[in-house]
Amino acid sequence: PLVKGKNPRIENDDDASNDSRDFEPLIDRVKDVIRVYWFLGLIAFGGPTAHVGIFQDHLVRVHQWLKEDLFLELFALAQGLPGPSSSQLIISTAATHGGVLGGSIAFLMWNLPGFVVLTAASLFLYDIIDPSNPPIWLLGVPPAAVALIFKAFYGFALKLDTLGAALAMGTSAV
Repeated sequence: PLVKGKNPRIENDDDASNDSRDFEPLIDRVKDVIRVYWFLGLIAFGGPTAHVGIFQDHLVRVHQWLKEDLFLELFALAQGLPGPSSSQLIISTAATHGGVLGGSIAFLMWNLPGFVVLTAASLFLYDIIDPSNPPIWLLGVPPAAVALIFKAFYGFALKLDTLGAALAMGTSAV
């Protein structure tokens, strides 16, 4: 299973932490997944690149569900699979904490807020707002998305050597 802790199939598993959360009942871990990924679904916007930075902040630093190396490995695997990497990363990171059930529920929790908001917007917003004169609060959405993407690139650049950091910053400027 993809949960942190000692792997009984590997004799020398010194890198794994023996965290007390590993022994929480599955239902408690699934409740954690629902709580965390619902929140992430509410605050995350932009594209997969911006999402990765948000996931890294919350799952590695805030909740400490994953070590940095495991997160980067899951991210690399998600990049190699077809489809949006953020959706793949959601499922795999949640599965490490809450098993397959947690991964499936996290995918729903991640997509449900966006589905509700976009459906409501498509039904009501077009009738309320004049497209030729949008309100001022809508003008801040694109710069916020750019800032999230830059933050994700910056977070990865800190882990790289000088050349890698320069390349990451250069590509984020493009």
